[in-house]
Amino acid sequence: MMSSPSLPSPSRLRASVPPIRYVLSFRNKPRDSLSVAGRVIGLVVLAAIFSAVTVVLAILTLMFTERSGCGWFGLGAIGAHWLAFAAFLLISNRVARRRRQVTDQR
Repeated sequence: MMSSPSLPSPSRLRASVPPIRYVLSFRNKPRDSLSVAGRVIGLVVLAAIFSAVTVVLAILTLMFTERSGCGWFGLGAIGAHWLAFAAFLLISNRVARRRRQVTDQR
């Protein structure tokens, strides 16, 4: 007797919808700068969601396994990602401030 392929569980389907919706939003060109800002905000929110899930999984790995290397690696990778993001924001803010100062002096 052949079994039919099972449908994905609703929780798995819900977890895959935000990345799919985000990727599909790039099919259409942005109409104005506000939609570009919305896409950037969406990317940051999506990264935060994945980071939160990964932190929970890393903490569970640290709590319930004898080999905790993967958990520490996961926490370190998340920390490095958000530190790099903060550094990018700081650097881009300073570059924009210097550009404004140069244009104001002209």
